Amino acid sequence: MDGHTRTEHTAEKRPMNSKGHQTEQDMQTAHAAWDAWKSNDPAAWDWALDQRNKLLKTDPKAWSKAMKEVDADEANQKHAHEQREKERQRQHQREAELRAEMNEEARLRAAQDKLRAEQMYEQNAGSTVHELRRPNNLHPGYAPQSAFAPESPNSPAYDSAYNRERGEFHGVDLGIVKLGVRDGSLETGVNIGIASTDLSLGKNTGVNAEFMPYGGPMHARANANLGFEEDGLHSEVGAGANFFNVVNGDADFGAKLGRNSSVSGDVRGKVWPVDVQADAGAAIGADGLSAYTGANTGIADTVGVRSGAHFDVNENSSAGAGVGLKFGEETLDFGPSVDTYGNRTIRPNLNLRPGHSANATFYPTGNRDIDP
Repeated sequence: MDGHTRTEHTAEKRPMNSKGHQTEQDMQTAHAAWDAWKSNDPAAWDWALDQRNKLLKTDPKAWSKAMKEVDADEANQKHAHEQREKERQRQHQREAELRAEMNEEARLRAAQDKLRAEQMYEQNAGSTVHELRRPNNLHPGYAPQSAFAPESPNSPAYDSAYNRERGEFHGVDLGIVKLGVRDGSLETGVNIGIASTDLSLGKNTGVNAEFMPYGGPMHARANANLGFEEDGLHSEVGAGANFFNVVNGDADFGAKLGRNSSVSGDVRGKVWPVDVQADAGAAIGADGLSAYTGANTGIADTVGVRSGAHFDVNENSSAGAGVGLKFGEETLDFGPSVDTYGNRTIRPNLNLRPGHSANATFYPTGNRDIDP
């Protein structure tokens, strides 16, 4: 016996055909015999063999026809199984291709992020305003290639402390420790990778300490500096900390005394999704007098309120104050301002100005692009 599966072991009564053979009944008996043969019951095997031998003698055509039906049925079952297996393999192939595409997209995004970071470095590498203290970092502790690092503070005190153009270091720099002179000051430092400290004594005296100095999701910094330049005396003090750009804060204050004197301060804090920043400063010198203040509060970089004021006495004196709203990238600012042209023509104005978050307001804010 070869082949296929049925579920019946008995055949129901059918009318006899014209030749006297119960063809339909014999075919059902043949199917039942085959199912019995395929079972695990030895007693059923004997019955199946008896039925087979009987049908081969009495109605071989019925047996042959029943076996052809069994063959066709099992061929259909085999074909269906093969189709299911092919579909399963195709599904696995589609899933593998999708995973490969997602991995490639992730690789491309990482490459693009790295390229943008390199381009930002190249754009700033030659700037005297954004002088780099380390070859692979735009600002101390703030790494543009990390999604968990905030932007560096936009503060005069921060710029004066960290982005001031510095002279060449002369001495021994072993990476972990260094000792030498720079800008007329004795300079020494220790860098163990996760923390660094720089000390200077002389024309510029101060200390700068950082945890995770090369940037990343966690960072802390503190500095205090006092220096003498051709234009006079300058001093800065500041501190900052960041945790995955979810909780962070910075505070920087600076003062200059000499031909051009000024004070400035910048404080910001963030506990996601709320961020707050406030700024204030004043300067007096050969170019005149200026003062500003600004503050803003935002939620998830989507909605926010900002305010500020400025007062300038110079060749083109002006003053202004206002409040503004931000929703997405759109802004709306309102407030009075007074502008002069050569201090001869006075033009007051009541501003109601819709705009874009990238556009400067007529008054300074905590997110201003250029500090006075």
